[in-house]
Amino acid sequence: MIEQTGRVVRRDGDVAEIETERRTSCGHCSVNTGCGIALLDRFLGRRRQCLMVLNPIGAELGQRVVIGIPEASLLSASVAAYLAPILALIGGALVAQWLAGWIGAGGGETIGVLGGLLGLVAGLAWLAHFSRQHAGDPRYRAVILRLDRDGSSIPQIVSLDLSATGPKGP
Repeated sequence: MIEQTGRVVRRDGDVAEIETERRTSCGHCSVNTGCGIALLDRFLGRRRQCLMVLNPIGAELGQRVVIGIPEASLLSASVAAYLAPILALIGGALVAQWLAGWIGAGGGETIGVLGGLLGLVAGLAWLAHFSRQHAGDPRYRAVILRLDRDGSSIPQIVSLDLSATGPKGP
């Protein structure tokens, strides 16, 4: 299970909106100040993300929670999002070049580029279909696993009324 902590900012029945902070794994690397990802992270700064997640534990507004998603679900979604369009692009280019050579058409590179673009469009269309098909699948949804550490809420700012503390100054 891949886990991330966040804060509940909105709740609607069994679904909650969780605000998380984007983070990299740079703190665990021995070259954490010299790589491009660390430089990019410092340049862009920390950005907050909001995710709609399943809320089976009934977490309330302001509580810090741990959310998670199974590794297998993340892996299959990553393959669909990254590998499928790239393979479709390469496959489209190869098929188009093969067809151009088979029919004896000139300009095989141009036809290959056009075939690659057609393959990419087909791969992206398949990805859109895959996303719509699995949008309601709970295996692909993040879920609140537990309250963070001791389950405490985000501290609220307390205003004190100091006017009733007695006499002031000389």
